[in-house]
Amino acid sequence: MKKKLIVVYSRVSTGSQNLREQIDASNKAIHARNINKDDVLYLEDFNVSATKNDINNRPALKKLCSLVAENKVKLIFIYARDRHSRDFYEGAKFNDLINKHNVEVIYTASNEIPFNKNSSIESFYGIFSQQGGKNIGKRSSDGLKRYPGETIGYKRKEENIEGERRKVTFIKDGKRSKVIQHLFEEFSQIKNKEEFVSILKNYGKKLNSHSTVIKILQRPFYAAYCITDYGYDPLNHVEAIISLDLFKKAQTVLNQFIKEYEYAVLRAQEKILAIPTCGVCNKQMKFMKPLGSSAYFVCSAGHKKIDIELDQLNHVIHETILNETKQFALAKYKPIFRTHFNGTLDNLVHQKKHQELILNRNVLSITSQNFVKVDSNFKKLEQQIRNNEYKINAIEKEIVLLQSLKNEIDTLTELADKAVSKLSDTDVTSLIELLIKKILIHHEFLEINMYSLTFDKGAV
Repeated sequence: MKKKLIVVYSRVSTGSQNLREQIDASNKAIHARNINKDDVLYLEDFNVSATKNDINNRPALKKLCSLVAENKVKLIFIYARDRHSRDFYEGAKFNDLINKHNVEVIYTASNEIPFNKNSSIESFYGIFSQQGGKNIGKRSSDGLKRYPGETIGYKRKEENIEGERRKVTFIKDGKRSKVIQHLFEEFSQIKNKEEFVSILKNYGKKLNSHSTVIKILQRPFYAAYCITDYGYDPLNHVEAIISLDLFKKAQTVLNQFIKEYEYAVLRAQEKILAIPTCGVCNKQMKFMKPLGSSAYFVCSAGHKKIDIELDQLNHVIHETILNETKQFALAKYKPIFRTHFNGTLDNLVHQKKHQELILNRNVLSITSQNFVKVDSNFKKLEQQIRNNEYKINAIEKEIVLLQSLKNEIDTLTELADKAVSKLSDTDVTSLIELLIKKILIHHEFLEINMYSLTFDKGAV
């Protein structure tokens, strides 16, 4: 029976944060259980907000859930509940998946309540994680509901009144405001999916896009109201384009179709194997899912004729990965990897011991001699100690990165040893992540840059 995985999952929401605190907490828990870090798979979502991205847009979490679903995981270390979910329903789904496959979960934050296999109790704990995420968004959104910036269909006017706060009002612009009024009137009368699609396409041309149309239909601002936790609040500084009754009627119609539309977009996003790059400007391409048409990618900078359908891209990626797997016998190169890793690791360990020896010597010197703090020799030794500590920390980081790279190579070895015909969807996704460096879309051809799996003669 194949040995199951031990996984550490970490996530931070912004690029200004780092994963060190979460990884360090997990490493302490791993050490306390006498687990070898070489046997641990580290999965990281960096600069990924849980409140802004569902699981399909959190690659490391998506991979973790896929591995659990395939019964390949026995133990997961996570810093806290809000790292894997801030959505109550998504959290409940995660808990059910964990319990179904009998996976042990350990939260490593000092003040986090331990994971409970009772779904009701664990879901209760998850409510607080969800509420934390909602509060983050709510601080900035409430004001924007009442006093947004430039809004389609309105002219925003500001007046400075002596002795009072600045007065802001929203007046109908007389152009797009009429388009929006007709949109609500027509939309409230639709009876079937064909009419729904037709109106979104028609008004999408007039109001920038069909996604903009949906956002407009969901905003009570056009009825001079905003939604709060207590119901609808009137906005006296806004000139109404439609009545509140018409807005509510449009919501009834919209809710009949919106779930089907969102499900279609979600299904298309789930099929994405990799996001391509424009071969002209080298920028990540934009995913598009028009109503009633196939999903595709276009250049986000607007370069013409730089586009590709999602199904076509997936087919090329899949065939490329399978061909590479057929042609490559990774076991042949495993001893070379091992030799190179062991040599590099031994060198780093030697450097660390050398720096620790110098550090101990400097500490002994500064504590055994009767220095005056203003003495130049004292300051010199003090600076040397700081330098030693900095170098030791840098070496420790390199060792952790090297061990993480070794885990990826081990994963790659395991996958490549399988028969190509038996590769699961998760296996193919893992190979794509490990082997494909970049996909460039040009006007008449597609270019896939891959990490090299071969060595020049004599190279390591």
